[in-house]
Amino acid sequence: MRTFENYQVGIAVLLALILPSTNGVCDVPSFVTINEDQTGNILNNSIPIETAFTWNIIDVSGHPWNTLGIEKQEKIKEYFEYGRNNMSVWINVKKPIDKESLHSFILIIVSQIKLRVTCDQVLTDMTVVVASVNEFPPEFDKNYYQINVSESTVAGAKVYTIDDVTDRDIDEPDQSLTFSVTTDLPEFDGTPYFAMESGTSPNILLHQTVDYDGIIKSGKIPTFLIRVKVSDHGGKSDDALFNFTILNEDDLPPAFIIPDCDSSCTPSYKAIVSSGYMGELTNVTPAVLRAVDQDIQHSVTYSLDQDSAGYFRSFNIDPNTGVLTAKTRIFSTVALIIRATEVSAQRRFALANMLVKIATNSSGEPPRVGQSLVEDTDNSMTIIVIVVSIIAVLIIVALTVALVIYCKRQREKSVKPGDIASSQSTSRDALNGDKELSSSRQELLQSYAMFMTNPDGKNNKLPPITTADMMIGTDEFKKRSRKRKKRELEVFDGTKEYDMEADIGFFRQGTKSKIKRSTRSIKEQRLDPKYWITVQNGYLE
Repeated sequence: MRTFENYQVGIAVLLALILPSTNGVCDVPSFVTINEDQTGNILNNSIPIETAFTWNIIDVSGHPWNTLGIEKQEKIKEYFEYGRNNMSVWINVKKPIDKESLHSFILIIVSQIKLRVTCDQVLTDMTVVVASVNEFPPEFDKNYYQINVSESTVAGAKVYTIDDVTDRDIDEPDQSLTFSVTTDLPEFDGTPYFAMESGTSPNILLHQTVDYDGIIKSGKIPTFLIRVKVSDHGGKSDDALFNFTILNEDDLPPAFIIPDCDSSCTPSYKAIVSSGYMGELTNVTPAVLRAVDQDIQHSVTYSLDQDSAGYFRSFNIDPNTGVLTAKTRIFSTVALIIRATEVSAQRRFALANMLVKIATNSSGEPPRVGQSLVEDTDNSMTIIVIVVSIIAVLIIVALTVALVIYCKRQREKSVKPGDIASSQSTSRDALNGDKELSSSRQELLQSYAMFMTNPDGKNNKLPPITTADMMIGTDEFKKRSRKRKKRELEVFDGTKEYDMEADIGFFRQGTKSKIKRSTRSIKEQRLDPKYWITVQNGYLE
């Protein structure tokens, strides 16, 4: 409708320029233009009073006058005023022909009003062109718009069409409105993501895709703001704020939480157990087995995928916590496949590898890989029991033998010197000497001490050799006798009597290389405490 009316206005203006006015005394123009916001004279001719002159409205923007109702006719007449005197005739627009207000009453966009003028019996149609004036700016229906955009929206897609901009200039062509985008708040700047399709198009496009999960991970709010400005051909404008909230979509699978492994890699876990272990795997590395939904929308359940070796049959996994448990004993390296599935209609999932290894044995040999996972439990336990029993018996026998030998040696050490001598010596001379020592050792030592205090002893003389000989059976001489077995035979061994006088200097010298105890002396002879005596220091050197 607007296009047709604008076309009529254009034709009327063109005709007004090229068609001549009515010649003669009346001189009535064919076209007259007046702005919709103006008043004034549209005809003012010097016509004598005796010249006949009449006028009336015959058309309003293509609507014949007789088709309009009386109320509409009266309403239109209110805008015109006619006057005449002796010298002239005039027609005035007494109030602005406001298109907007007139349209609200007669429901017609008044772009032109045709008048039929009769002057001096000459009929002339004068068209009054009502020119539009840019009185009002275009206006958004509201100041704030909330729009949701899915993160799965592809770049270049239309996210919103502005269809509620109005301009009260009712004959303003829609094509004259232009749209532009500006930044509102810098921290929520949406201009990198949203733009107008073109200058005159009301469509808002997504310039580049938006990742909801990436926005959340960066610590930001998934909201973008832009301010859209609309302007008419006269430069009048209005603007409104558009808030685009990014909606999270179920577009990502779960992900295992493991260091140095993003969503593009397959995580690998490892657990080391002892051979024959059965139970929960608690020492999982490099982190506890855990997965989360990257869309932060759904919970996650765990399960074991089938593997070609059938290892999954020997393990259980808690669907809620992901804790693995060995149902049977583990004797070799195991490779498992763990699946984390989000609880949603999409059932997206992620996979991870789990390697269960046997701890290296004490010999340093690596664990045997490729053998059967579980051996016969009963046979293994039987073999273990037999081996342990044999080892226990050997230990008991060894301890018994060691105890017997120890007790025997203790008994030999506790026997009296006299008894030991009588049981070990076969020499008659050694027997005679040992008997004398055992029967009167204490008395001999006392005699020696008394002799050393009498006048003979003070004259540096020793008692006869037969008496002193009994005092040589000490441990010191026993020890020395063992070292002199290979010496020459003709030595004084203290077992014979010699018919001579003892040399006191000989016995006081430190080294007595010519005298040694008989090799038949008793080994390890000890003094019985009941025969101990106390002598004065210095007498038994």
